[in-house]
Amino acid sequence: MRAVFCLWFLLSALYPAELPKLAPPTMRLIDTARGLAPEFSSDLLLRLASSKLITDPLWKRQLIEEAFAGGAHAQLPYPKRGEPSTDTHTTRLYWRNHLEALSLQTQAVEAMLALNPKRAREMFDEIATPQVPPLPCKETGAADLSAYYATAAKVFETGFTPNQREESAHLHFLERIVAEVRSPAHVSPALALLFEVHLTPEQLDDLLARFAGVLDHINGTPREFEAAAGSLMAHVGKGADVLIPSQRAYIVRHESGPRCSDDRITAAGPLPFAAFQFNSLIKIIDPTGTRFAPIQPDEVKPSKIEPSYPSTIWWQSKRSRQVLEALKWLNHGNRDLPDDKRFFTLEERKSNDWNAHYTDTLKLIEGWEPHEEPSPDDWFGMVAQTYSLLAEMVPGGAEREAAFGRYLNFVETHYADVENHNFWFTALQSLWTRDRWLADRCAQSRNPVIATYAEIAKLK
Repeated sequence: MRAVFCLWFLLSALYPAELPKLAPPTMRLIDTARGLAPEFSSDLLLRLASSKLITDPLWKRQLIEEAFAGGAHAQLPYPKRGEPSTDTHTTRLYWRNHLEALSLQTQAVEAMLALNPKRAREMFDEIATPQVPPLPCKETGAADLSAYYATAAKVFETGFTPNQREESAHLHFLERIVAEVRSPAHVSPALALLFEVHLTPEQLDDLLARFAGVLDHINGTPREFEAAAGSLMAHVGKGADVLIPSQRAYIVRHESGPRCSDDRITAAGPLPFAAFQFNSLIKIIDPTGTRFAPIQPDEVKPSKIEPSYPSTIWWQSKRSRQVLEALKWLNHGNRDLPDDKRFFTLEERKSNDWNAHYTDTLKLIEGWEPHEEPSPDDWFGMVAQTYSLLAEMVPGGAEREAAFGRYLNFVETHYADVENHNFWFTALQSLWTRDRWLADRCAQSRNPVIATYAEIAKLK
């Protein structure tokens, strides 16, 4: 809290005499947002800056500057990927709430572009190229750095003056970004950047040659490579002569090394997915096979197979399975009917039988203890999801309001128990956006994070 306040104090000194006075309710929202954890503070300040409450350009810039500085201290450095299933601990841990440092800072840069392109470019230069530590097969959390390169494209297009372009400053900007590619997580979005921006054919060829030279020295872990390889060949055919040989070598180098046991192998043959994709695409641009050699199976035999991560999928314990079965019954009563007739109607969910099952389900949840699950976070996530599903099923009126009240009370009272703020925030599922009365209810929350998000949502 003290660090956030000091940061606000320093930034507020930027324009002390120039900032006009705001209405007291607006200032209360700003001050509340300033006092929250960095990821929430930054996100909320950006939302305020784009809201109808803040129309003065100086105030917009002030809030964007604060959001940019505070966003650097978010718990998660950049978006990450969890397991394929949505109901797992790691997927919820890395859910895309845009609360990562990279997401928040790039959003701030893009917001500043409309106000002050020069300052936006300076801010982007202050974002260090994301460093991605080696990620073994036994872990999830592969980096997604696409926000960095997508924002770079916007800065390239609007962040340079005509004089700077005459001096090729915009091209030097791209050259620096290409030179700082360091891992498989950087490769695909950096390549997409080069094809997204407006360049002359000569400029593109020069940058692709630089990129190919960098690609020749990229060596990542099999987990990093597999997570990022899907879009590697998205721009095949453009700059093919300079780029495809390096792409081919990059794929062979990684696929002939260690491989994660969960890596995708195509059903069409023994090739891993990246090699299969490469071969399929070069057939399109070189149908005679005279320019580019397809990758052969013996070139991509793995040196060894490394074990994958342990699954963190939910609903495996005895209690959670009982809850899941209870939820299924409340949804359709386990009736063997066509889908259009199987699920309970609103009227059927008002029956005594349905309400009896609903009451039994609440008792089942109330007896659910953290020690019954692999971790307290898993317990929190499943209980929160259960309360949310129940609240959606209950017919309207006082009972539905009570159901949403249980859900909200559970999430807000466990804020301090969940270390990862993104995991906690995921459990809310943007509750305040579902209905006006829910936004009003959330705005009265005892938790200032929930209350402030709801207050700002009500502005729309």
